[in-house]
Amino acid sequence: MNVQAAYREEAAVTLRRASGELRKAIGMVEDLEQAVGLAIALAGEAGPDQMFELQKLDHLQQKIIGVADFLDALGATMPPEWRVDAKRASRRVLLADLGARLGDATAAREERAGGVETYELF
Repeated sequence: MNVQAAYREEAAVTLRRASGELRKAIGMVEDLEQAVGLAIALAGEAGPDQMFELQKLDHLQQKIIGVADFLDALGATMPPEWRVDAKRASRRVLLADLGARLGDATAAREERAGGVETYELF
């Protein structure tokens, strides 16, 4: 696979980084699930509809973990000579911080070292 770009890295490295970002998203879904569960408990109404919505959050977690596991498995079997331009692909990501981490292994390492993730409010 030949990528015509100045910045190329092993495809497996990019897939591992994407998997890591998905795994971070799991924590956000877990926090949301707890907040929704608490809101339902405080409202005193936990009917079938509310329980179904909580189950959707759990299903979403399972799907995200499944995709992360899939990417890890793909990366583990990829030849090291398969290269991709993750920086170019990351320009399609609308969340700037996420795009930077997906497109650049250095940015992902720096973010982990800093510890605090930022996000955009809308």
